[in-house]
Amino acid sequence: MQINQINAFLAVAELESFSRAAERLHITQPAVSKRIRQLENNIRVELFDRIGKRSILTPNGKAFKAHAERILQELESYRSSLSRQQLTPSGSLSFATSHHIGLHRLPQVLRDFKIRYPQVDLDLHFMDSEDACVAIANNELELAIVTLPEDTDDKLECEAIWIDDLVVVMAADHELAALQEIDPAQLLQHAAILPSLGTFTRKIINNLFAASQNQLDIILETNYLETIKVMVSANLGWSILPQNMVDSSLTSHYLNGLDVHRPLGIVTRRNRTLSLSSSAMLELLRNERDASRQD
Repeated sequence: MQINQINAFLAVAELESFSRAAERLHITQPAVSKRIRQLENNIRVELFDRIGKRSILTPNGKAFKAHAERILQELESYRSSLSRQQLTPSGSLSFATSHHIGLHRLPQVLRDFKIRYPQVDLDLHFMDSEDACVAIANNELELAIVTLPEDTDDKLECEAIWIDDLVVVMAADHELAALQEIDPAQLLQHAAILPSLGTFTRKIINNLFAASQNQLDIILETNYLETIKVMVSANLGWSILPQNMVDSSLTSHYLNGLDVHRPLGIVTRRNRTLSLSSSAMLELLRNERDASRQD
């Protein structure tokens, strides 16, 4: 059963004429006859009696007319609802982010989003960036705001919003704390507390020590940067963390001659049509990026 068949049926039922129905629908009379015949074959009843020049509804046709009108009413109601949704974001926006971004980058963005789109319910999932990217690739989530991978999966679209400058951090009473800049070789002589293997941030750190990874004295690995910060502030070891996490409990140092950073941003699935709410979040994040570049 097709909508054009139902439209043809209702036009003939109202006008009692195949030819006048064809004129209203801007198609030929044979096309109207074909649609009615296909509809009758589909529902296995005769819908019209041809009496002279008039086409009159059969009893089954009269019964079907109420159903046909209801079908078109439901379709129009859906179209109206869809149109409203296309104009204003609504419903639930489910997305993933890492703990670090959720704590240090997103609070103001989420506040602005809720003020602008109060009818959207935010369904926030805290996940490791690596797991979030897998969820996007598997179509389990529509949007992730995470640390971007160095090697992008062909299924993913990645867009940087922020750049985290990474610095060496340690407690103020650490043996190397008085130095302004530090060589990677100096760090090998001291205990390290690093992000877990397999994380995007750990891959960046491993690249810095590509020739001497087996010499790193790693006493603790964790996915949670806040935990690393606390352990480092207790002088249990050094680490490499985003500059924006440094406070009075830590000292920060740049590695000699090295610019170390990691991109944070949006991950979506390639060729997937985004909901209006996701598109609105992307627009807000891009505005945040553009505004920060102008400052």
